[in-house]
Amino acid sequence: MRPTRNVQFALAERIAHLDAAAWNELTHDASVFMQAPFLTALEQALPANVSPRYALMYRGEEAIAALCMQLVRVEGRAAVAASVPLSGLTQLLDERALVLGSLVGWGDTGLVMRPGADADLVWREAMRLMDRLRRFEKSEGVVNVSFIKDAVTEAHELTLRQQGYQLAPSGADMQLTLEPGWKSLDDYLASLSSNPRRAVKKTLQQLEAGGYRARELNVAELEANEARLDALYGQVWANADVRPLRLSGKFFVELKRRLPDSCAMFGLEKDGQLDAFGVCLESQDVCVGYYLGYDKSVEAPLYLRLLISVIEQAIAWRSASASMGRTSEEPKARLGAVAGPSSLWVKHRVPPLNWAVGAVLGTLEEAAVPTHRVFRQS
Repeated sequence: MRPTRNVQFALAERIAHLDAAAWNELTHDASVFMQAPFLTALEQALPANVSPRYALMYRGEEAIAALCMQLVRVEGRAAVAASVPLSGLTQLLDERALVLGSLVGWGDTGLVMRPGADADLVWREAMRLMDRLRRFEKSEGVVNVSFIKDAVTEAHELTLRQQGYQLAPSGADMQLTLEPGWKSLDDYLASLSSNPRRAVKKTLQQLEAGGYRARELNVAELEANEARLDALYGQVWANADVRPLRLSGKFFVELKRRLPDSCAMFGLEKDGQLDAFGVCLESQDVCVGYYLGYDKSVEAPLYLRLLISVIEQAIAWRSASASMGRTSEEPKARLGAVAGPSSLWVKHRVPPLNWAVGAVLGTLEEAAVPTHRVFRQS
């Protein structure tokens, strides 16, 4: 691929094939989803429909930006439940797509630039690279669709619109802001008003009375339970409204192995059997409540207990906030989480179909996110 007039790119299909020092320097303070240990863990257990692409953007001899991309086979109706408004869009997008960002992460997952770099230049050249790479990647079929996920600042929305991208509903990332004075779960509970506090305590008591024990899992225990992790996650994945890809039990094992200090895996066990698990990742000053899985046949509030475990881990890490994800807004709101920012931009290379995408998007609205006043008033 020929360099553009302003910059040059180094491209790779594996993160290890790029200049490690340059990548690590750019991403050292970025989201965990842009850092080499996470990307390597994902490479070791890639979903069948995902193929990563990475790029370092250079101006002269200096690397000024790192880009993380994914080629994904978007399987149309199979990826989005029929009850979701966005399902109408998938009828137009049953094909390969190029994503700037990660479908297995949230927050800044696609682009990091060097402090002081010309942001307009970086974004303009990143869009050009996306178009060139989309045209170049034809060995496994044409790539007609481009997505940009959770990477766009308001200042550069105009650049995307000029390139033909359109904003799609993406759901809110539910975020809980932690008080600096919270040193334990008891401190969090003490900050709640009476009804929410009673509900959390009831969940804890129900699990304890039912014989469940919550504890952190190490790599050896995760390896021994790899098949169980896969099955528990699979139950949640199969029931999800949006399911563009299917992770494996092996991925969760690799994640803990390669991020030992910034990944916490916790499980809910009864009589020696793992019936639920959750993953937290430490990313900058945020505790990311990552993926989870649980046995839906169990008549116990396993899911709610997993959400509480995310809060426990955020407090243990002294995080400024907990990112609890885009799904099941109601129970997260009842724990004090509120809607945070997220974005998804989409473009089809064929103008008439891009127009059709815009027509569908024009009929959609972001779903209302519930809010609850759960904290005591000072």
